[in-house]
Amino acid sequence: MTVNKTTFLGRRIGVNEQLRKQARSQKIKSGIAKSLRWFARRGWIIGVVIVVLCVVGWQQRYRLQRFNPLEFRNLQYIDIEGNRMLSWEDVVQSAQVETGMRMSSVDVDSVKQALIHLPLIQDAVVEKSFPSTLTIKIRETTPVFSVFEGSSVVGYSEKGLPMPIARASAMRLPVLEMDSQDKVALTAAFLTRMRSLDSDLYDKVSQVSWSEKDDAFEVYFKDAGFHVLFPASDWTVEMFTLYDALMKGFNNDLRCAGEVDMRFPGFAYVRNFEKRCVNG
Repeated sequence: MTVNKTTFLGRRIGVNEQLRKQARSQKIKSGIAKSLRWFARRGWIIGVVIVVLCVVGWQQRYRLQRFNPLEFRNLQYIDIEGNRMLSWEDVVQSAQVETGMRMSSVDVDSVKQALIHLPLIQDAVVEKSFPSTLTIKIRETTPVFSVFEGSSVVGYSEKGLPMPIARASAMRLPVLEMDSQDKVALTAAFLTRMRSLDSDLYDKVSQVSWSEKDDAFEVYFKDAGFHVLFPASDWTVEMFTLYDALMKGFNNDLRCAGEVDMRFPGFAYVRNFEKRCVNG
């Protein structure tokens, strides 16, 4: 008598399917039994190996904690981007890296700090790429103002450090007066900030000096007949925007001005030290 079997969902299982399932089940049981018999004869070797590895690993646990796979890789490629004035050799030498050294010895933070201390480098991004590449992206300094000393000219970068510059290029930059050379670093910070917040306004700067009396920067613009006082610190985009708005909205009135004081947040004071029109 044939007994009809069904699946969990109620589907009837035929005789052929039952035989296939029985054969598959028997094959699985036979394989498991064979594996157990092999393990009974040879499995103790695996057990011994596992125990030995565990003992060795426990004894060497402190060395394993300090294990660094980077020690097995050497630096092979150094890619440098953004260098114009500095050569590939200059950057590599300053970064104190060389091909062949261990990748684990290359510290990206140390390389960056070594590079940004160079007078001609403003910023740097250093990255290690798998398996053996070091990428250095640098942003070189640019001159922000110039100082004329007789027949010679010196350009100064964002860092307030001298840098080579052509005389024709220096003529297009703001000029710092000779009497204010003790404020070179502060002037560099001020003009760099202005250039980043309002590049159009920076392009209009003709001359800069330091006023000891006002404790402020005295700035002359190419499109204005008066000088402007800017504070010694805390330069904001609102301050430069206010000056732009003042020039656009009261251009005719400012023709009579001798000085515009921008040292106070949200205010601009106009003083007529020199009469520039008939009506004052």
